[in-house]
Amino acid sequence: MTQPMLACINPDLTYQYATAEYLSLLGWQSKINNVSLTTVHTDEPLFELQHALMLARTKGSASIRWQPFTETTSLWLQLDICWNPDANIFIVNAYRNQQLSARQMVQQPVAGLFDYTPQAVMLLDSENRISQVNLSFSEVTGYSFKDVVGQGPGIVTNREISIELFDHLWHQLMNRGYWEGVLWNRHKDGHNYPAWYSLTANRDENNEVTGFVAQFSDISSCYSDQNRFSHNSHDEKTGLPDEQMLVDDLDLRLLRDELSGRSCAVLLIRPQYNPDTKAELLALLAVQLGSMIREQDLLAFDYQECFALVIDNCPDEQLLEQLASRVETVLDELVKSSDASDLSYELAGAIADKVGLTGELLLDRARVALKSASGEGIKLYETRLGAGSILSRPELEQALIEGWVQLHFNPVYSMQGHKLMAAELTPGINYPEQGLLAGEQFIPQLARYGLMQEFHQQILAKIEPFLRVWDSFEGFESLCLRLEDEELITSTLISDLVRMLVRAEIPPQRLTVIISESQLRLFTEDAEQLKAQGIRLLLDTEGQSLKVDKLALVPDMLLLNAELVEDQMNDDAAVVKVETVIQQAWGLDIEVMAEGVRTTGQMARLTQQGCFRMSGKYVGHFLTSDQMIERLDLEN
Repeated sequence: MTQPMLACINPDLTYQYATAEYLSLLGWQSKINNVSLTTVHTDEPLFELQHALMLARTKGSASIRWQPFTETTSLWLQLDICWNPDANIFIVNAYRNQQLSARQMVQQPVAGLFDYTPQAVMLLDSENRISQVNLSFSEVTGYSFKDVVGQGPGIVTNREISIELFDHLWHQLMNRGYWEGVLWNRHKDGHNYPAWYSLTANRDENNEVTGFVAQFSDISSCYSDQNRFSHNSHDEKTGLPDEQMLVDDLDLRLLRDELSGRSCAVLLIRPQYNPDTKAELLALLAVQLGSMIREQDLLAFDYQECFALVIDNCPDEQLLEQLASRVETVLDELVKSSDASDLSYELAGAIADKVGLTGELLLDRARVALKSASGEGIKLYETRLGAGSILSRPELEQALIEGWVQLHFNPVYSMQGHKLMAAELTPGINYPEQGLLAGEQFIPQLARYGLMQEFHQQILAKIEPFLRVWDSFEGFESLCLRLEDEELITSTLISDLVRMLVRAEIPPQRLTVIISESQLRLFTEDAEQLKAQGIRLLLDTEGQSLKVDKLALVPDMLLLNAELVEDQMNDDAAVVKVETVIQQAWGLDIEVMAEGVRTTGQMARLTQQGCFRMSGKYVGHFLTSDQMIERLDLEN
C-alpha cells in the first residue's frame, strides 16, 4: 500500500475536505467542500461508504475494503474511518491496494503481468480447466504447469470443501462475478495449508462466462502465529483485537475445524457499569479476562462493546459452561473489590455445530443468545432463539430473488372518530423454514452483505400501488415506518420514498418515521435531516420518562410500544410510565399513539388515560397493499 490519502466528511454526508491525492484517485476535478457523497459516488460504492460511516459513528472507528468504481475491478482501497465527536466529523484515511486486477491478467497474460505479483495465479477456461499459471503458482503449490494443465482446480484445492461453502462460492461467482475468502489447499507433497483466494469470473460481450481467474497466497505463517494479524485492527479502549480481527480469526478456525472434525465456540461477556468509570473498568476487565485464557484462545472486544472469548477445541456445551463459570468467578471477585463495585454483566455463548458456518454467523448466534440473557449464568444459543434472525448471504440473496420479501400494512385507528387514519408499514421476509421474519432479524445482515438497496427497491415497489390511490381516501393521514439503525444512517429508503410521494402529489409530511430515543441520541443529525425533508417523527420512548429539556429535537408524536402496553395491565410501575409519557405529550402539545393493542381491556385503559390513536390486533390485522385499499374503499 502507498501512503494514505485523507478526506474529512461532515455528519450530513457531505465532504468538508480532501487531499489532492484523494481527489485525483476519484477523478474529481472541482472543489469538494460541501459536496454530497451522492454527487461524488455511484450507488454501490456510496452504500458501502455510508454503511462504514454508520459503523464508525456508533463504534468510534471502522475499516473496510472498498471499490470506488463498480465498472472496474482493478482499484481497491482500504478505508480506515474514525469519528471525532469533538470536531463532529468523520476522518477517512484511504490506502490503495496494489494487487493487479484479474481482468488485466486474463487480457495480458503474456505481457509479464503474472511476474509482477507474488501471488499464485491460475487461469481456467470456460470448462473450469487450468490453462495457464505463473511462476509463483509452482512455488506455492509445488506443481509445475505440466502437472496441472487441462486439470480442474481440485488438483490444488483440498477436495473436502464443504458443500455449503462451495455452493456459496459458486453462487457469488455466477451472480456477482467474484469471491474472496480462505480455502484449504493440498501441496504436491501432500500437506494441507490455508490459502487466501480471490476468484473472478470473466464474461464476454454477450455476458457468457469465458473463464475464471484464481489468485491465492499461502497464509500458513499468519494462521499458526499468535500475532497472525499484522494489520492495525485493535480496539483503542482495551488494546484487544477488534471485531474485524475477531471475525477473521473465527473464519480461519472454522475452516480448519471442518477438516479436523473439531469445534470452536464464542463466549460473549457484556459488562454494564457506571459511564464515569468506563475507561478504567474496560482496561481492568481486559487484563483480568486476558490472564485466564489459554494460549490457543483469543480475547477480543467487539463493536457492541462486549468482550468476546474464542474457545479453541470446544466439543460440547459442558466445556463452554465450565469456562463461563470461571469467568463469573473472576468477575464476581472484581465486583467485591472497590475497583469494580458498580459492575454487572451478562454471559452468552454459541458452539460451531455444523459445517459451512462462517465467523460472522457464529458471532451473530452468540449475540442472539445474549439478547435473551438474564444476568444469571450463561445463555447458550438454541435454534429456537434465532427464529430466523441469522441468515447467510446466500439465504438472503435467495429471499430477494425468489420473492420472499413482504410488506404488511398494520391499520392505525382513532378511537375518538372510530376511523382508519394511518397504517404502520412492516417489512418482512417470509422464510419457508421459519415463517415471517421481522426487519430487526435480517436488516443488519442485509447491510453487511451489501443487499440493502435491492431489498428497499422491492419494498418501494410494494408501496407504490397504494400511493397511486392514496389521495382518494379522505381522512387517511399518514404511513408510518420504523427504521433500523442501518437504514437510518443512509436514509436512501426514505429519500426514494419521498420522491415517490412527490410524484404522486402527496406531501412528505404525510410520511411518519418511527425512531427510538436511543436512535435519536446516536443519530441526531440524521433525524434532523428527516425533519428538514418535512417528515414527521414518532418517538418510541422505550418505556422511559423523557428529559424534555435535553431532547435534540421535539418529535411530532410519542409512541407507547407494545411491551409497555402489555406490561401496564399487570404492573403498576408500567402504568406510571404510560401516564407519564401521555402527560409529557400533552405538555409538548403533541399526540400519543399506542401499538400492539390486542384486547378490549387494553383499549379501554388507554382511552381512559388519554391515548386515542392505536394499532394492533384489536383494531386490525396485517394487510397487504391490495387489502388495505379494499378496507379504505369500504370505510369511505
